[in-house]
Amino acid sequence: MEEALELLEATRRIHGIEVKLELPGETVLARTGARRTRQVLLLLLSHAADHAGEGSVRVVLDAPDDFGDEPPRFQVVTSAARLSARELQAVFLSPMLVGPAHRRLARARELVESVGGALGVERGDGEGLTVTVELPAPGLACW
Repeated sequence: MEEALELLEATRRIHGIEVKLELPGETVLARTGARRTRQVLLLLLSHAADHAGEGSVRVVLDAPDDFGDEPPRFQVVTSAARLSARELQAVFLSPMLVGPAHRRLARARELVESVGGALGVERGDGEGLTVTVELPAPGLACW
């Protein structure tokens, strides 16, 4: 996550927007390639930066539980973003149906699903957007 953020800052993609990373102290393992995961992060952070306005972006990474019931996941929370119900539906149908403003979100959904993960989007009351990505767990054994 830190590498993706550094790349976006170096290319001036994040233009003065505060991005807060909330990472656990230990490494989080997932059954995906680092390159594909980085692509998803770049798309989601770019989308969040485009829609953050005066707000900030928060990225939260959660490790899987020890029993394998909860997969590893991360959330990108943009407090000032807006997404209509129609746009949200288009994100889950096809990137070609989505306008240019939310095309990165639709492409990220396709990438996540291609590796066996799931992407969910929740709209806040009036404003705010939370994108949750659940990645495949690395084969943790249950007791």
